Amino acid sequence: MSAANSNSTLLCLDTSTEACSVALQYRGSIFSRFEVASRKHTRLLLPMIDDVLAEARLDLSSINALGFTVGPGSFTGVRIGFGVAQGIAYGADLPVVPVSSLEAMAVSACHRFKFPVGSLLLSIMDARMDECYWALFCVADNNELQRLCNDSLCAPEQINLNIAFLSHENSDLHLIGDGWNYADRLSLQPASVAAEFYPDAKAVLTIAVNKFDEGAFENIERVQPLYLRDRITWQKRRRLRDAETSAGNTEQNSNHKGS
Repeated sequence: MSAANSNSTLLCLDTSTEACSVALQYRGSIFSRFEVASRKHTRLLLPMIDDVLAEARLDLSSINALGFTVGPGSFTGVRIGFGVAQGIAYGADLPVVPVSSLEAMAVSACHRFKFPVGSLLLSIMDARMDECYWALFCVADNNELQRLCNDSLCAPEQINLNIAFLSHENSDLHLIGDGWNYADRLSLQPASVAAEFYPDAKAVLTIAVNKFDEGAFENIERVQPLYLRDRITWQKRRRLRDAETSAGNTEQNSNHKGS
């Protein structure tokens, strides 16, 4: 899971949590900046980009693509990162590689902890409002990650890993992220916990370089931030509307029969 094996030159950003980070790959070297600084992303992000470009002695015209986290995560943080990515992509005419912040967090953990093959990694963020963002991954050969489910949002009690455990019943579960704030409401017994852990642009770089080299990049016009709460809220509202419509139709049919 090494971005440096590629010859592509990518600039990557992450602002989806309290951490703000930037990473640049150029000619096998990685230049990066990382800082945990809540509510300072607007002030930090552009200088970090300037710093890594200056360190590599590059300008944006030398970049092949831009990678960035689209969420889920902090609403404000995701918007800041997306806005800067939009400006850079439009200004420098760059293709983009959108990356899940939960996947970036899992890859960051793999970089740091070197989990055994077969380990299950639960990336879990405190989404506030008594809910968590989460996704589950399995460590494969060469420290690659296999995604086992889509990014999700739910109450801590509703996180269900039964399907994954049926396929990986002898695997240890490792939990990554501040979703551990809800430990007393999670029916999980992880082998290890890294609660104070954030996505890192170096992990975004690893994911984005692999995707870019496979041709999995897009125009910025086709990319949107990933707001799971908006999606879930919309789905709930649609179900409520459907239920109300169904109830109304039932009532009308009943009245019609009665007449």
